[in-house]
Amino acid sequence: MSSKNSNIISYIETTDSICNIIEKATSNKDFYNELKNYQITKSFEPLNAIYKIVIYNESHYDTTECELIFPGCENNNLNDKPTIRMLYKRRDIDFESQTNIIVENTADLSMENESKKLYHAAKHAQIIKYLLNKFYFASKLTIFNRDGLEKTDDFILLVIEKIISNKLEFLSPIYLHSIITFASKYDITEHDIFFGKPNLKVFTIHVSAQKIFEDKYLLIDKFWKFIDIIFNKKIQLKLIFDPDERSIFLTLTILNYSKKRNISVLVDNENDYFHFFSFIEKGIGRKDYELIKHLSSLTLLINTFVDFLNIESALFGMDNLESLKINFNRIIYSNIYKENIKFDDIRKIYNKIFNFKISNKKLKSIILEYQDNYYPPNFETFNFSNKLYDMFIISLFSILPNSITIMKFKNLPYLKEEYFEYLHKTTPNLDTIVFKHCKYLPDELLLLFKNLRNVFFVNNLGVTIPSWVEIVIYQDFNDYMYRNFFWPYLKKNNKEFYRLMKNCTFKHTFWMDKNCTADTVIFMKDILKWKRAINLLNL
Repeated sequence: MSSKNSNIISYIETTDSICNIIEKATSNKDFYNELKNYQITKSFEPLNAIYKIVIYNESHYDTTECELIFPGCENNNLNDKPTIRMLYKRRDIDFESQTNIIVENTADLSMENESKKLYHAAKHAQIIKYLLNKFYFASKLTIFNRDGLEKTDDFILLVIEKIISNKLEFLSPIYLHSIITFASKYDITEHDIFFGKPNLKVFTIHVSAQKIFEDKYLLIDKFWKFIDIIFNKKIQLKLIFDPDERSIFLTLTILNYSKKRNISVLVDNENDYFHFFSFIEKGIGRKDYELIKHLSSLTLLINTFVDFLNIESALFGMDNLESLKINFNRIIYSNIYKENIKFDDIRKIYNKIFNFKISNKKLKSIILEYQDNYYPPNFETFNFSNKLYDMFIISLFSILPNSITIMKFKNLPYLKEEYFEYLHKTTPNLDTIVFKHCKYLPDELLLLFKNLRNVFFVNNLGVTIPSWVEIVIYQDFNDYMYRNFFWPYLKKNNKEFYRLMKNCTFKHTFWMDKNCTADTVIFMKDILKWKRAINLLNL
């Protein structure tokens, strides 16, 4: 073995940082080419921390506690020296799978003077900046007030203002009236919360109209100046609204303002089970259709067979839609049973309902979730209900645009080969597919998708993996393995998983341990795709 090869092997074995390997590979082409000849196998225990701000107001001084909450562990006070030592003792790789820093503020400083608020804001901003740097791939900050605190409290905006970071790309939903309170009290040109964040891409506002603000129903001029700053800095504004009349009104007001400025705004609904079909009918009558056209994500909850009739009208004109989720169950057929409608009649209805094609080319992601405790004991038993289930899945796949790149299936009773015969024709650009707790998967369903690069299984195993797939992730596999008398958290046996993949192999393997038990394993062909792999974990 040459000294060069020996050095590479030694470096791979001794380094405890994936990002160090990536940086060396991207800066040194020879190293990267040599790296392709070697396997990397690592085990690590990821730190997914929630930073909790706690401030006690003592009689003569303030005591600040900053807790880091690790899943499966007791809370740790970040001011305590043992906790600091714990962070330093952890390997770098343990910090390299979290992309989102979560901050929960439990401190009510609404009655404190400004100097104290600014002092605490600066102190906590420094710690958050430290966490952003420590968690190498973190680019999103989710910061919020604990339930019970007034949603008008502007303290978290003071904290955001003091954060200086070129890593921050996404800022979490901040309540609308917190922003209004902040803009009313401070000169927003001097207290610029976007200063020092040159790579910020998206800022999200949570539009929630609370009863305590009935006297401030209209938005103030200083708020529009705040919105102008967002637009001038070329940051994408995103709105999340509560599904009530007043929140919708406020959302539309902001949309109308942005429309005059010729600025694109993304809109999401806070409530995943928003009764969208009834809103469509009301919205068209109230001329609120402008809101519908701006939605970037949508969940259709199908409770009745009549909801099928509204699918086309719901999706019509939604040119900004990027993600569509459809929740359904077998209750939708209950009335059909009572009315004794024949199967051929149902087929004609389906052919009429799904006689269209989604034209939106921005739509990238589809989530299909089955919400019912009933699962057919044998999917080959073609009873009336199963036939309707088949017809619904196939009809849905037939209307999808070729812009779809991500498909996610959750809790489906079964998925048949014939479904994927339709799916691969309508979604030839599919590169990511996710199966979560599905009851049955055909062995060779993935072979049809020639552009498939990423596969993510949650409690699903035993599917042939095509040779062109670059990343495969298995999560929550221990229950399945236990039933088959194989405990990967004891053996961490790659070969057993390769057998389940039908002998497909990968260069690199990363075992993610949870409480000393392997809970997730990532197989990769190219180490440079690491960030793509950990982003898949959030799907």
